Amino acid sequence: MNTKLIKQKWMKYYKRGFVTGLFVLSLICLIDQVLESPFYFYKIDLFALSFILFGSVFCGILSLLILIILSLVTVPKN
Repeated sequence: MNTKLIKQKWMKYYKRGFVTGLFVLSLICLIDQVLESPFYFYKIDLFALSFILFGSVFCGILSLLILIILSLVTVPKN
């Protein structure tokens, strides 16, 4: 187990997952507003914004989970 990887990179992985999730979910909601019959939201309101925020937090947590799996699989360099 490579605990050094978690200690040094956890914030980077979380930020990367959060920003990527924020960008993708915002893009999906933006494209959805342009469509004639929207799939997810008929208008952008507080529910849509909370969906984007919580989805981004989930993507950040998911990237941390991937980092933990990577640290379990890799061997630290001496």
